[in-house]
Order: sequence, then structure tokens, then C-alpha cells
Amino acid sequence: MEFFQSIADTFQSVFIESDKWKHIALAIIYLIAGYIAVKTLRRILIPVIRKTMPRQIGRLLQNVIGVAIWTIALIQALSAMGIDVVSILGAAGVVGIAIGFASQTSLSNLISGIFLVGEKSVNIGDTIQISGFTGTIENIGLLSVKLRQADNAVVRVPNETLIKTPVVNITGDTLRRCDFDIGVAYDSDLSTVERLIHKVVTSQDTLATEPAPVVQFVAFADSALSLRVGAWCKTGDYLQARMEFAKNILQEFKEHGINIPFPIRTVEIVGNTDTPS
Repeated sequence: MEFFQSIADTFQSVFIESDKWKHIALAIIYLIAGYIAVKTLRRILIPVIRKTMPRQIGRLLQNVIGVAIWTIALIQALSAMGIDVVSILGAAGVVGIAIGFASQTSLSNLISGIFLVGEKSVNIGDTIQISGFTGTIENIGLLSVKLRQADNAVVRVPNETLIKTPVVNITGDTLRRCDFDIGVAYDSDLSTVERLIHKVVTSQDTLATEPAPVVQFVAFADSALSLRVGAWCKTGDYLQARMEFAKNILQEFKEHGINIPFPIRTVEIVGNTDTPS
């Protein structure tokens, strides 16, 4: 309590005694100088960082420098106003013990962010899937990564989550495999079905012929023979390739009499089937 009382007394003397206004002015000057220093350093560093470092490292470095400069400016401003910064830092250490557990998550996210930047497993501009979300990385910050989804919604993912959770980097390569699950009627000629599938893949501009497409038998399903088609496309063409394949294979099956059956259920009614009067 004595410490907090000393802080209150200091602020009271600052605003009551007229000769303390010069200290207030000096503190304001320190804060303005800190603001100018942050803006100037960023203006100087940004062109250098863009030429010599990956974007995510550059943004992280800018944030660290900004926090460091503002911390120094704030300490100088408090000292100029006659506040005992050493006592404040000492009290902060005592309070820090009490709130240490609460800050564990932030510290973990900060350390995870450093690992993300150093490992370069994901980069700004990559499209990833994580914890049910799919989006493009717009920013890798000190504590979190910002994802923008296809519907323009922004998802904030803590850095720690990206370290502990499996992440699918969709744009990690120029090619991506499209998997299609298809069911055909039991009376279908599988050789004809396979030939038609290869015809569609080789004639479709958004699908690649190398690596070669694969047609696999999956199972004797309840109502159909289940097949799986694996074909490759450029990563950026993934959604368009899937839509075009669906339209083209349906057209080919229709022209050659290949049916994609609907599930059929036979219901038997046991007992008296007479309709009541």
C-alpha cells in the first residue's frame, strides 16, 4: 500500500506544483520522440527488409522494434515526471509473479511465432487448412496468424495452435491431386467406365496427364460399385477442375448408358395388411 500511495503522491505533486509542468512537457517530448523514431525506423527499415528478408520475418521484426522503442520512450517519460521507474519495475516483478500463469499463453504464442518464422513451414500468401478452417495467410504476428477465408471472413489462429495442430499447406506445391468418388450401377462394364474416365481427364484442360490419373476400385457398396479417381491439377485450378470434371463425366456416362444409381430400399410389411374401414 505504501508503494501505491507514493505513486499517488507523486502525481498529485506534479499537477499541484507549478514548477512540475516542465517535467510534464519533457515527458510529452519523449513520447513524441518515440513516435517519430518508430515511424522513421519503419520507413528506413521496410525497403531493406523487403529486399533481404521474407515478409513474415520482416513484419515480426518491425513489431518487435516498435514495441522496444515505445517501451524506452515510456520509461524516459515516467522518469522525466519524477516517477521512480525502478520501484515500478520492482513492483511489477512482484505483481508479475501473481499474474505469471495468466501470461503463459501469450508467452507460448510469442515463442511459437518465432519458431514459425524460423522454420518457414508456412508463409504469407499460403493457403492452409487447420482446425476446420481454410484460408490464405495475410499476416504472421507476434501472437497469432490472420487467415482470410474464401467468404472474406478473417480467422485469428494463435501461433501455438499452428505448432501443436496438424496443418495442411495447400499451396505447398504447384500441383494438387483431385480425388473424386464415383458410384456406378452393378451392371456397368468397368472397362468402359475406366476408359471414359481417362477420356475426360485427358481432354480436360484444367487436369494434368502427368502424373497419370489413377482409377481405383473401392468397394461393393449397397447400391453401386464404388470407384475413386485421382487426377492432378494446378493448385490454383483445384475448384474449377472439380466442377468441370463433374459436368464432363456426367455427360459421358449419359451418352454411353452408364448409370449412377440412387440408394434403393425394399420395405416388407409383416402382419395384417388390410386397410381398416
